[in-house]
Amino acid sequence: MTSARRRDSFGGPHTRRHFVRTAASGAALAALGPTLAACGGDDDEGASGGRNVIRFAFAPDPVWDYMNDNGMIVKWEEKYNTRIVTSSTWDEFAYFAGGHGDIVSTATYELPLLEDKTGIKTVTFGKYNLLRITPLAKPDKGYKTLADIPKGAKIAVPSAVSSTLVWGMFAKKLHDLDFRTGGGDFELVVEDHFVMAEHVVRGQVEAALAIPEAAISQLRKGDLEVMYDGKLPYEVYGEIIGGSHKGVMGNNFTSTKKWYDAHPDLAAAFLQLWEGGIKAWRENQAKIIQTYPQHFAVEEDEDVKAMQDYLAKHDWFVDSVFLDDEWIGNETKLYDLMKETKFMEANAPTPAFEAVKPPATT
Repeated sequence: MTSARRRDSFGGPHTRRHFVRTAASGAALAALGPTLAACGGDDDEGASGGRNVIRFAFAPDPVWDYMNDNGMIVKWEEKYNTRIVTSSTWDEFAYFAGGHGDIVSTATYELPLLEDKTGIKTVTFGKYNLLRITPLAKPDKGYKTLADIPKGAKIAVPSAVSSTLVWGMFAKKLHDLDFRTGGGDFELVVEDHFVMAEHVVRGQVEAALAIPEAAISQLRKGDLEVMYDGKLPYEVYGEIIGGSHKGVMGNNFTSTKKWYDAHPDLAAAFLQLWEGGIKAWRENQAKIIQTYPQHFAVEEDEDVKAMQDYLAKHDWFVDSVFLDDEWIGNETKLYDLMKETKFMEANAPTPAFEAVKPPATT
């Protein structure tokens, strides 16, 4: 059955990608290449019976599952004579470097390193999830910002780079703090999202950068709170650039430049599929959370309800997957901030973003 095929190809643990740490090693790239080749390539095109094939790497996702279970993906594939072959890798570096992928999901702030490590030019043509990783602390500590935490304190982070890099930029720009692993003003310790919350509650670390679903139980009980007045990263970024911008994306739709230049119409059609998914999310949000609780790391009914309530106020899914020039202009200002705060080389090129128009309806 189609549903089973898709679930298998999307298999894997629910966790934030940690690919940056493995991708820095050339050996890791070489080792992962053969594995990824099995997920896509010439054989897929032959098996598709002459249809177009999009080789797509993406983490397990509730909207994808909903679209799959409700026949939206099969309907789209038939309409556009295209099959989407998914891979369960979180390692975009290896995926691109091995030549085995067309489209991946990656963050805005990871793109410069992606291009640098692979030597492959990319085009980002769609958006999907806002970065949602925020600092969490115990309410009785009174930590409103990172500047309130005593220097030298332990803070849990999910990676040496990735979202830690974003909060490093914010800390430098807003508070003139050096927020990085291996030095700086705090002792940053790398931990898994799903153990961080408990470590903060126990006092083993003063705060943590964590995804909200990894701490929803503690947030619900009032054991933890989101610092910066509960804001998501894009709201903090908006204050920095002096305007409202719903960005700082944790998940964009990014392709190799070679693929995009050869398939601009297919890129637009791909976004149209996800635009339908976003519409379904808006209309069925509570139901989707309840139907696919594994994607939100919730099991107990109370936590499911708390996750529904949190997302109703702090939805990290975009309003539309399509880009426009104004959005691109504001999002790429992030690279100016990265350079200003020394998290990106001053002469590094800005990754390409393209605004595509929705395909004409037939």
